[in-house]
Amino acid sequence: MNDVILVGGGLTGLATATFCARAGLRVTVLERAAALGGRARTDWIGGHGFNQGGHALYIDGPAMRVLRELGVEHPGKKPPTAGALAIARGALHGLPSGLVSMLATDLFGFGAKIEAARAFATIARTDPRGLRDVTWQAWVSKIAPRPEVRDALGAVARVTTYANAPERASAGETIAQIKAGLGPGVLYLDGGWQTLVNGLEKIALAAGVTIVHGGHAAGIDREGGGFVVTARDQRIATRSVVVATGPATARKLLGARAPDLGGDLTTIHTACLDVGLAAPPHPERLFALGTDRPTYFSVHSASAHLAEKGATIHLMKYLHPDEAHHARDDESELEGVLDLVQPGWRDVLVTRRFLPNLVASNALVAAGQRRPEVDATGAPGAFIAGDWVGGTGMLLDAALASAKQAAERAIAHVTHVAPAAATMAAE
Repeated sequence: MNDVILVGGGLTGLATATFCARAGLRVTVLERAAALGGRARTDWIGGHGFNQGGHALYIDGPAMRVLRELGVEHPGKKPPTAGALAIARGALHGLPSGLVSMLATDLFGFGAKIEAARAFATIARTDPRGLRDVTWQAWVSKIAPRPEVRDALGAVARVTTYANAPERASAGETIAQIKAGLGPGVLYLDGGWQTLVNGLEKIALAAGVTIVHGGHAAGIDREGGGFVVTARDQRIATRSVVVATGPATARKLLGARAPDLGGDLTTIHTACLDVGLAAPPHPERLFALGTDRPTYFSVHSASAHLAEKGATIHLMKYLHPDEAHHARDDESELEGVLDLVQPGWRDVLVTRRFLPNLVASNALVAAGQRRPEVDATGAPGAFIAGDWVGGTGMLLDAALASAKQAAERAIAHVTHVAPAAATMAAE
């Protein structure tokens, strides 16, 4: 019998499995796809490495601490902040990243520069814990009366949280994420996030984890003191189970016993355009944020190995959850960003890919809303993990923090609760 079955072979599932296996448990990972990684896969097309959207690893955040604890290497560099651009009113401007660039930019008039400087200073000194249940829109309106300043602050909020829902997003959690992004910063990873997938797979196998590719889980049933997971027409017995998937799949697998698994969560989507260029027409233009439009441009290969030669560029449009959008319009808008930042890019285009509706996160961290905890399944011994679970951070930070917590709960259940239940059943 398995001690723990992990449903989902993304970063969350692999991390959870490794923690459990290192504690001496018999662990199996069921991944429905032919390859591991989920949204962390990196595809190499025409000599260019394309992540599933523009990924960044927060330095010294919960995710990095888990990776270090597990011994997963994460080589890469911080993207440069000097020379960053803002896109507003259909033109390029300097994006303020400090006092000198704030004074030099033509993004604002003088009065707006003073207001923006004060607003960034307010963010830096604000304790986010007391603003968990206040919306970002309500809070930022108080510190930035001018719309152009609110637009600039909104761009920073979007790029750090990946969310475009200011009327819902928690001000406290957004401030904390901005501080992490502007403080320690982020890394772009050599080889893309596939480096993390490969590293986690390697240590999981070394710890004794069994990985089943194409192992689509169709159901989880309580049986005796444990569970039976149905996968590929097989019934696999286990003492504990961890569902490391999105909320919809978790609700389907766990059924009526788990009625409160994030039914009111808001999924965050982005439209993503990835391009590989033989050479960027303007190599000095590495990063640009739309301030009056929710767009992002970054030459990831300038900081990380993501191109055999030339440049790999990720562009995104942060989609509002309540607004209708059309794939072709979104793609055209992102092409327009390229026309503005890298005019002539079509002449040096090697390859491209458009993902019209990518899930950036399974859960917006919303004001007044709490994500489900790892044990909110209604069944002792059944746990959940992912970027939509627990109260720590967001994005990969939330995913790996919940992975460690779910592993701790599963280990405790198997080593203490399950043996006692088995003894009582035998008597």
